[in-house]
Parts: sequence; C-alpha cells; structure tokens
Amino acid sequence: MITSLTSLIRSELLHVEGVRKLPPARRFTSLLTSETAPESVLFLDSGFVKVVRRGSDAKEVILSIIGPGEIFAEHALMHRFPRPFTAEILQEGVIYEIPREIFTFFCRQRPEVWQMLWEVALKRQLEAEQKTALLCLEDVEFRVLYYLGKLASQFAGPATDQEEYSLPLSQSELASLVGATRETTSTTLNALSRQGIVRLGRRLVTVRSLEALRNATRNHSAKAATQSA
Repeated sequence: MITSLTSLIRSELLHVEGVRKLPPARRFTSLLTSETAPESVLFLDSGFVKVVRRGSDAKEVILSIIGPGEIFAEHALMHRFPRPFTAEILQEGVIYEIPREIFTFFCRQRPEVWQMLWEVALKRQLEAEQKTALLCLEDVEFRVLYYLGKLASQFAGPATDQEEYSLPLSQSELASLVGATRETTSTTLNALSRQGIVRLGRRLVTVRSLEALRNATRNHSAKAATQSA
C-alpha cells in the first residue's frame, strides 16, 4: 500500500469514534465471506491475511496476500453486493473495521485519499495481470521461485541477503498461490530443499538465502531460454 495512505489512516482514522478494533482471531478465521456484502473497509495494522476464491469442488486459489499497513474489502465503498472471494487470517495480528460512512467522510475531508485509493487499485490490477502471465507463460518451478522471493520481502521486510525469511505458508497454500497441485508444489519444494535454498517445516517455508533464491531464479530463466531457442 502507498505509505502516505497507511500513515494517514493510522494517524487520523483509527481513533475516530465508530472505528472498531476487531477481537484477536486465530489463523484460518474468516473475515469476509462470498455470501455477504461488506459494510466496512478493513485495515490490517499487523499480521497477514489471504484473499481466497474457492470453486464448487472446494479447491481454492489465493488471489493475494495482504500485509501490514494495507486495506482490504475496499469494494465496500462502491459495491453493495457480495464478491466471489473470502478473506482469512494467515498470521495473527491487529485489524480495524472502518464503517463505510466513516471512511467516505474521511475521503471527503481528504480528497487526496481518492487518488491514493486509485493507486492501490491499479497496483492490485497489475499484480493480477502478472499472476495471469505467470500462470500462462511460466512453469511451476519458476512460479514457486518467483513467489518465494516476493513473499520473503513482504513477510520479513528489508533484510540482508544472508538472513533467513520464514513464510507462514503450508505447502497447500503455496500451491494455491502459484496455481499448481499440492503434489507438484511439494516435489518442487523438496528439490529446492535439497539444494539448500529452502527449509521446510509444518505450515512454514523458510528461505535460507535470498541471494541463493535469486540465483536459482536467474538460472532457471536462462535454462528455459536456452531450451526454447
């Protein structure tokens, strides 16, 4: 999310009467459902949330992962009908519920917020387009490498290349994120584990070296280019 919008929300909106801090919730707790139109915008002050879409066969795809300082359910501002996705706790944190009327009043008082919201929406659209391109153009190994690198910075924040990054994702969740079966994703992760790039745990994938991950991504791309030449 745009840093200035995060700062504005934290400094000017979270303490307004009517804004509610949600009770602590455990992992997998649903925050939004596909059957109910949201009445409030949600602000994630800390922790992580996954936005998921499920099919009729109960299979799921993770559309995005929301990190600290981001809003979600922002469609409550414009669309008063259900959307075909749910949001669930991925890592416990602090979440605020901002009623639609309070958020829109805040925007009227701060017209620049509308521009910030537009930038957030554009960023998410570009991420969705990138996800589609990866699904259509890249194999599972590249997608796993790509998302491990992307999530390392999202979950852990800035760090040196020598530091480890622990991602609170199960192998099934990573499979849902990269658009592959759990079996194929597990095979790929085990291969990366043997190379010393990741370490696998219960509902946890640890990137042991960001530099090694980057090298593996570059090598994979080079190999794919050679094979297609």
